[in-house]
Amino acid sequence: MQNTYFRLPMAKRIFRQNLQGMTLALLVALLLALTLSTYLLQRNLRTEALYKVDILASNMADAMIANDMRQLQSLLLNATNTQDLQTVYVFDKNGQPLLAWTSQGQLIKTSGIEAATLFRHHAVEQHVSQFTAISPVLSGTSINGQVQMQLSAWPLYQHFLLFLLIAGFLSIFIAALAAYWLTNKQLRSMQPIMELSVMAEKVATLGDYSLRAPQDPEHELGSLNMHFNLMLARMEAWENDMQSEAKERREADSRLAILNNHDSLTKLPNRHYFHRLLSNCLEDAVANNEIAALMFIDLDHFKGLSESFGYDAGDLILATMANRLCGVLRSTDTLCRVDGDEFAAIMPNVGSLEVVEHLADRLVKAINQPMTLRGQQIVLSASIGIACCPLHAKEQRLFLHHADIALKAAKASGRNTWRMYNNDLPKTSQAVQLSI
Repeated sequence: MQNTYFRLPMAKRIFRQNLQGMTLALLVALLLALTLSTYLLQRNLRTEALYKVDILASNMADAMIANDMRQLQSLLLNATNTQDLQTVYVFDKNGQPLLAWTSQGQLIKTSGIEAATLFRHHAVEQHVSQFTAISPVLSGTSINGQVQMQLSAWPLYQHFLLFLLIAGFLSIFIAALAAYWLTNKQLRSMQPIMELSVMAEKVATLGDYSLRAPQDPEHELGSLNMHFNLMLARMEAWENDMQSEAKERREADSRLAILNNHDSLTKLPNRHYFHRLLSNCLEDAVANNEIAALMFIDLDHFKGLSESFGYDAGDLILATMANRLCGVLRSTDTLCRVDGDEFAAIMPNVGSLEVVEHLADRLVKAINQPMTLRGQQIVLSASIGIACCPLHAKEQRLFLHHADIALKAAKASGRNTWRMYNNDLPKTSQAVQLSI
């Protein structure tokens, strides 16, 4: 799991920060260790130089008193087998050079060497590339001469470079290893937080509040996941409540729309819906150059039947007639109840007038079928007025008026029949009943 978290941006940033901190700490420790080791090595080199020059000066004391040059040369050559030794100068009691030796392993002439100032005590001077160690040649309390050695400082720099190279490489390796280990430990401790981060990203991306983060009760941060899941559960419940409320509101709006646009008895579209649908039908018919028809269907003598059998019987008649009319009309046609006993059928794209006439005949026959009312068999009839667009009118108000004229013509001809509008039908000055 930690390997998965190592691929996260946060884990990579933590690893970089740990690596930087470890590297900086180890570099500081490296510099301190390098400074301390350099100081100790320098002190050892100074001590070694003083020891060598003191030994040589002590060995030369007797030979210098006896002025035995051969013995002095032999002692000098025996003392110069040290690798870091560069030059050795031997001075007499007057500070004049007696012997000189170089790193090439040979004695040299002393003619070019300057006289030296004699010191009663030994001393060491450090220069950039060498150490200069001076020791007097003593005989009792008198100074018989002086020995001066110059040793190379390269071992100091060699130690410095080697220490820096090895310790630097080890520091980088240890810093990377420690940073990885520390990051791994931190990620283990932060595992619940990392899981919450992954889960929060999924929830934000998918918008699914049913997701849950894994819980570990034994982890010290396990309660964080528990509270996060509790928050998701509350958000899920809130979302479900909102969805339920929205669904109920949509259903209520749908029921209200149905009540506003449909008749409660026959479940057919009402007058409000009829006018809106008729307007759209006329626009489509004119735009597509199609024939659309409108039928006004008025039940004959319905008022008398309702008074004779009761108003509840009248409701049964209306519901029965609505079912019969819908059974005859096409699936593309719409039957509306526009008044108490009056229906209107909107028929788009009828194709031809013959189709309209055929449907009108079938509607009359369907209405004429007998029905039983309170144990008594009765036969109903209806008058139908028809107008077609764009043959008879293109404007809605005139279209309604022509259909109403055709309906009145059907009633005037004895009822139980249909009439289609034409210019020969008698005009009436009575206002159209289905006013917009």
